[in-house]
Amino acid sequence: MNFDINALKHHQLVEDGQLEGCYIHQPAQGSQPDDKAVLAERQALEKMGYKVVQVQAKGGVTTFAEAMQMLVKKTDNQSKE
Repeated sequence: MNFDINALKHHQLVEDGQLEGCYIHQPAQGSQPDDKAVLAERQALEKMGYKVVQVQAKGGVTTFAEAMQMLVKKTDNQSKE
């Protein structure tokens, strides 16, 4: 099986914090945790010895980028007050 860990489409490496070194499911538009492509990627990561975790986003945010955008907007609005 050819698997390029640098070309992940559904998982993202956590580089700091409590989940450092783990891969989390990074949902793409329309991607679900039980999709065949997501499961194949997860299984390949696990076979390579990586820990993969499923994280439930809070507040309807589905991606890390969306969460960061919301955080920036929130902190920007607070700094203007």
